[in-house]
Amino acid sequence: MSESQRSPGKGPAGRYSSEAHDVVVTVDDILQKAVRVGASDVHFEPTSSEMLVKYRLDGVLNVAEKLPKSLSDNVIARLKVLGDLLTYRNDIPQEGRIGLIGEQKGNILDQRLAVFPTIHGQRAVVRLFYEDTGLNDLEALGFSAGICSALKQIARQNQGVLLLTGPAGSGKSTTLGALLRHIVRLFPGKSIVSLEDPVERHIDGITQVQITPHGEMTFATALRSLLRQDPQVLMIGEIRDAETAHIVCQAGLTGHLLMSTLHSGTPAAALIRLLEMGIEPYQLNSSVTAVVNQRLARRLCPNCKNLKADEKTYESVGCAECFQTGFKGRVLMAEMVQIDGDLRQAILAKSDLDQMETILKNRGHMTMRQDGMRLVNEGITTREEVESACGVR
Repeated sequence: MSESQRSPGKGPAGRYSSEAHDVVVTVDDILQKAVRVGASDVHFEPTSSEMLVKYRLDGVLNVAEKLPKSLSDNVIARLKVLGDLLTYRNDIPQEGRIGLIGEQKGNILDQRLAVFPTIHGQRAVVRLFYEDTGLNDLEALGFSAGICSALKQIARQNQGVLLLTGPAGSGKSTTLGALLRHIVRLFPGKSIVSLEDPVERHIDGITQVQITPHGEMTFATALRSLLRQDPQVLMIGEIRDAETAHIVCQAGLTGHLLMSTLHSGTPAAALIRLLEMGIEPYQLNSSVTAVVNQRLARRLCPNCKNLKADEKTYESVGCAECFQTGFKGRVLMAEMVQIDGDLRQAILAKSDLDQMETILKNRGHMTMRQDGMRLVNEGITTREEVESACGVR
């Protein structure tokens, strides 16, 4: 295997010398290789002795290259030029976009650059956004049949709020995009507007609005004005504050179907957070239809996965197809809570998290970990991956 094809994280990492490679060629090679292996992010991390280049593959960082310390400043400067940033400012964070070059065209939608100063020099991260048409349809995301059916029913409603929870990188934006496309296909005449920070993928049939970070047009400001634009369906990238939460819940009561994301660990925790933001229990019960909590686990490489001794589950091995990681791609696992019955009573009583979790357990709620074990039993992923994604160690 050539050095340019060496597995990230396996064996000695590749090295470039300042004499053998021009910095321009080095940076271009690193970015193009990242596209070839399907990395979602490229990290340029300075240390006291060298610069580490890491690729995030299926959610996990792997060391891909080690650059000499003498190249660090020039590599960051080259990235700044590509991202149209200020090359003479090394003391402030900067963000920009890198234009697509060479074989990247047609493979990815966008490259975002973020530079940040550290004690060892400037650190940079390039995020890659791929065109993955296979995830445009709701049925293709990997939800269980029950959750997929429930989401389709919600998509037909004329009002209410659907919340998605999960950490960054758990596929929430992908799910929202698929839901919007589903609604466009079902009701091509509906007025649909999305507020996003930033707009990651363009969707035909939808008015997409980009919220400028730290600008005057916040989610709350834009949402308040948009309600006077006669929308029927609204997608809000994230509920970040109490003001936005109040407007979202009010809109969900007045003939609007809203979808948004909220950072919380479980569906019950999302409901508690809304109550803590000052949403009245009766408003929460009347506006929020359901909460979906989701995570992504690494998918076993179909080329090298090995049946365990129990002949029931599989384990990861590693091969050239998966760059010796044993995994290739990721798979969705999720749980869904619909607001009804005894859960409404718990919300009215402002029950705490433990009480709500007990109610869900007693009514046979299918947890995300249980959904993940379904994937384990089907030979799609491993128990260790499910527990890692769920936060169980």
